[in-house]
Amino acid sequence: MAKKIGLVGIYFPGAYDALHENVPEGFELVDALSPEAYGNLADCEYLISRLDIDPDIINHTPNVKFWQRWGAGFDHVDLKAWGERGIPIATCPGVNSGIVAELAIMLMLAGYRNLLQINRQLRAGHWPRTEYFGRSFMIKGKTVGVLGLGHIGKKVAALATAFGANVIYYDIVRQTEQEEKFGYRFVDFDTLLRESDIYTIHCPLNEETRGMIGAEQFAQMKPTAMLINTARGPIVDEAALIDALTTGKIATAGLDTYEREPLPKDHPLLTLDNVVASAHAGGNTKDNDINMVNYVYH
Repeated sequence: MAKKIGLVGIYFPGAYDALHENVPEGFELVDALSPEAYGNLADCEYLISRLDIDPDIINHTPNVKFWQRWGAGFDHVDLKAWGERGIPIATCPGVNSGIVAELAIMLMLAGYRNLLQINRQLRAGHWPRTEYFGRSFMIKGKTVGVLGLGHIGKKVAALATAFGANVIYYDIVRQTEQEEKFGYRFVDFDTLLRESDIYTIHCPLNEETRGMIGAEQFAQMKPTAMLINTARGPIVDEAALIDALTTGKIATAGLDTYEREPLPKDHPLLTLDNVVASAHAGGNTKDNDINMVNYVYH
């Protein structure tokens, strides 16, 4: 009899089809894509889940032996509850790193070149060819400060270097090999804040990093600085960020993640002209979904 794998969450059609088409021999994939279908999981020994998983699912999975998360990070997982059951939980480290890094660079470029503002003016019938000249910049020659030189941070650093930026970084583990190979400079956290023209966050959310970028940290940044967050929203104190953006403590921000998601349509960040906002979509591309399927199964 085939062993059952429960599929939980929301998947794009290509990923959903690939998951079903590539099930390893000896296994059967069982859909439980909504809470109403969690009853289908009773006989499943394995779970694959995407996005935040309903805590109630633990009551529907008495036979689960292993849980594979689609994506990276454990911040939405009740590790204590699953740990008490002895259920190992795995993520997909590095699989999304390239596309999240691309999004981080896109946010940098859009912020520096006022892309959204120019696009809005064009749609309104204006031709703002020179209107943003005085507040448009290039990445070349700037100092990009990377908080967390892990899978994503390394790729962002490489892309920034390709644009001609200087890379400094802070991480709890010093990456001497990266320094020697690519010329990155390791600095302490406060120096990262003071020296960065573009400050980009690529660390996990945990009790040590929650709220680590707040009013005190914004006060140390350059008034011309840009903050990029494609990691997790709660790493940044959102009220302090809004204050920094509206009072000129920093110049602009490019955000893919927020303290509360989905972001309410009347959220103050969406009213600011110096914010480029995405919708926690850094890991969402059709072509990378196939890479995720291969990782999950192998």
